[in-house]
Amino acid sequence: MKGLRCLIVLSMLFVLAACGAKEEPMGAKELKLQVGDLKKLLIDNKNGEIEIVGNTDSDVIQVTAHVSSNHINKDKLKLDLQGREDTAYLDASFKGQFLSMGSGSVNLQIKVPKHLQLEIKSHKDGNIRVSDMSSEVKIDNVNGNIDVLNTKGPLNINSRDGDLNLHDITSDIEIDNINGHIKVAHVDGSAVIDVGDGTLDIDHVGKDAMITQSGNGKIKIGDVKGTVTQKTK
Repeated sequence: MKGLRCLIVLSMLFVLAACGAKEEPMGAKELKLQVGDLKKLLIDNKNGEIEIVGNTDSDVIQVTAHVSSNHINKDKLKLDLQGREDTAYLDASFKGQFLSMGSGSVNLQIKVPKHLQLEIKSHKDGNIRVSDMSSEVKIDNVNGNIDVLNTKGPLNINSRDGDLNLHDITSDIEIDNINGHIKVAHVDGSAVIDVGDGTLDIDHVGKDAMITQSGNGKIKIGDVKGTVTQKTK
């Protein structure tokens, strides 16, 4: 029993040391993919900042990945961009971080043809910024601020912790945010928003707004052209 306790203590010390150490940059890497008949970009990046800008001047997905590691083997990095059927898959992550004594992050700067649908799945930590897209955008996020600006397709965001700043969206939006401030302005479509323990500031919505609140944060409603429905759960 004493040996088991010592092993647990040592394991905890290793984890704490890994978490406290500073990440070291591993340099930038470039990826490119011709779009052709592809209709969607699916991004799998667990840890790191993501910036995506829609582009009308190119038919190529261009990715710049800034990689940093904290005592994790660089061979655990998977950085890959490839097309399968109608979808481009961008995988930028360190595999096996949960069981390793280190960690890593990949900050992504992406230029993408603006007509592609965009999905960011299972993102755990880091800010996200998306701008100038003309198709559907879906974001699944755990921790980090999200900015979406000047997009024309439907917008769907599921987020746990972080502020959301959404401006100039010409289609419908659907938001579920547990904790953080949500600011929505200049949405031509409808807005369906689920607010947890955060606040909401919504203004200049072209159609209906449905707001569901499960916490006690402040709700500020400005100009909404359609019907405003508020409820608690």
